[in-house]
Amino acid sequence: MKLISLALTFVTFLLIVSVIHAKKKKEKGPQCSTCKEIVRNFAKGLERTKKSNYGGGNTDWEESRLGQYANSEVRLTEIMDDLCSDAGKECPQMLEAHEELVEEFWFNSGLAKVEVEFHRYFCIENVKACCPNNTFGPSCKACTGGAERPCKENGECDGQGTREGSGKCKCKLGYSGKECDSCNDGYYEDHKNDTHTVCKVCHISCKTSCSGDGPNTCDECKEGWKNDENTGCQDINECSDDPCKENEYCSNTQGSYSCLRCNVACNGCAGPGADKCAECNDGYLQKDMECLDIDECTSDGHEGRCTLEGQKCINTAGSFKCICQAGFVKDGDGCKLKPKEEEEEEEEAELKPEEKEATEREEDSDNTSKPDQGTSEQENASKTTEDTPKEEL
Repeated sequence: MKLISLALTFVTFLLIVSVIHAKKKKEKGPQCSTCKEIVRNFAKGLERTKKSNYGGGNTDWEESRLGQYANSEVRLTEIMDDLCSDAGKECPQMLEAHEELVEEFWFNSGLAKVEVEFHRYFCIENVKACCPNNTFGPSCKACTGGAERPCKENGECDGQGTREGSGKCKCKLGYSGKECDSCNDGYYEDHKNDTHTVCKVCHISCKTSCSGDGPNTCDECKEGWKNDENTGCQDINECSDDPCKENEYCSNTQGSYSCLRCNVACNGCAGPGADKCAECNDGYLQKDMECLDIDECTSDGHEGRCTLEGQKCINTAGSFKCICQAGFVKDGDGCKLKPKEEEEEEEEAELKPEEKEATEREEDSDNTSKPDQGTSEQENASKTTEDTPKEEL
């Protein structure tokens, strides 16, 4: 019974939480983003109707030269028809609920018909979906750091310009603190006063923090660097300890190193390329301090290579291989003549689609043009009978 009672209590708790969550979701105010879409389309509509009604698209026309059309109901209707074009599904609902505000702004507000005025009138003051810049939340409070320079201009105010968010600062890379006026680890304070803080990244050799620019300002050197009392953190050349495997060469990098494969021509090397070989690999010959590939198919002694019937020699990097000539196929270690059937099939497969189609059409045409022999004999017999006089029958 106790288990059942606990289960019922837990289910009841979940239901209460769900109801509260649904209520909060339902009570959520109109979206600022949706309102801004209406405002943007309103501005586009102003421009579109200005161009389409006068001057054949001449952008030099001013509102003052549109005459009675400038403030007419006809023009407003044309603008409102597209206020939710390319907008989200919430737009028609918001526009339907506040259509009279658009009309009020157009006919009675006395405000200039420009985007910034319509945004303030519609989204901020009446629909209450948005807030002025650098303010946030239901009551449009100033963002952290003040509405003039929130987050010391080193971050973004959460929810700024909307009726949502916390107003807290999301600092840019390198900055920290409630108002983004401190420097993170790996950065140093280049400039700071009551209104500004400028943080710059420490030198690559610094482990965590530094007091300024350059390797001599590090509090501690990173791994792969060592401190010099005159110049600060200096790169360690790990390659001096020859850390790489056989047939690899070492490339020093800042704070580390890389092991890279020697050129295929080399048997051991001191760096990249065939001119850095310790000695040449088999199949290569040193010439002018560089290991060059030997062409086994043409060099001295090539006469004894690929001598079986149908074979030919192909040079490869550091070696060679024997392949079958055209018209021959592999047969054990050698080659043999390709069967005629295979050769015909390959020739047919190599035909281009249009050539193959033309060949098939020619074959069909030949078959159609040749009369059937049996049918021809029957027709001749019938014709002979018809031509014979009746007396002879």
